[in-house]
Amino acid sequence: MSKLLYGSICLTDINEQAKKGHKSFSKGKNGKIYFNIKMWLNSEKDQYGNDSSLLIATPKDEVDEKLYIGNLKYSEAKLSENDESIPNDSDLPF
Repeated sequence: MSKLLYGSICLTDINEQAKKGHKSFSKGKNGKIYFNIKMWLNSEKDQYGNDSSLLIATPKDEVDEKLYIGNLKYSEAKLSENDESIPNDSDLPF
């Protein structure tokens, strides 16, 4: 069985950093915009019950600003490997 993490991210903060030209954002050859993130699992739940946090990654040569964009919690329900909501490799178009 797999554990599922769920949560939310703040699209407003992501858009704001993209518009400011944050160095974590880049345009791919396909024309899509990508950005780098950092994620870690907390050793203990935080004061809000979160198990993990997400940040916009800062390039190594710059001061590591903490730009939090979201948090995750473990789901109470556990998924089995046969759960239909999990994409199966054979369903992919490549």
